[in-house]
Amino acid sequence: MATFIDFVLKKRYYYIKGCDLMIDRLKNTLIATSVCYLIVGIFMLFFPTVVSDFICYLVGFMFLFFGVAGIVTYTKTEIKTPYTSSILVLSIILGAFGIYIFLNPESFISFIPLVIGIFLIADSISKLSTSFDLRKQDYNNWWHMLIVSLVVLIFGLILVFNPFGVITVTIRIIGIMLIIDALSNIFTIYTYSKI
Repeated sequence: MATFIDFVLKKRYYYIKGCDLMIDRLKNTLIATSVCYLIVGIFMLFFPTVVSDFICYLVGFMFLFFGVAGIVTYTKTEIKTPYTSSILVLSIILGAFGIYIFLNPESFISFIPLVIGIFLIADSISKLSTSFDLRKQDYNNWWHMLIVSLVVLIFGLILVFNPFGVITVTIRIIGIMLIIDALSNIFTIYTYSKI
């Protein structure tokens, strides 16, 4: 009987230890993400033109790289199939799009608010869920997270449905939103650690 109780207690101990380890890893990931958001947000707030150019050329380089890599892979493949042919066509399209972005960065940059807006909407939904979790835990200030999630949601919707005319203003607003997002993540970590 004693050995069975020891077994149950050990199993319970390792289960709790595993949960604590998982929570610590999630906390570390969230801290790292928040720091990145904060740095990127500050940079976007004070250097919007540099950020917009950098994003355009980075995305253009990625498309060009994947396009060239796909074409090289196709040429090195001995057996040609409909699948490899479709990869070749896709690679040519990706490469051409990468070249287009390099030659016309200002036309591509207009898509940035849409992409960031979708990201902010998804993040706000996650924060909304967190706020309701905090309410279930009977945490008194759960509504702080609710307000932050709604603000992030509103800005995300504005960026998706009514992007601002001047891209530098948009990038600055995105920077502010990323800073708010980072601070709300830090608030989430602090709140959960108290619970």
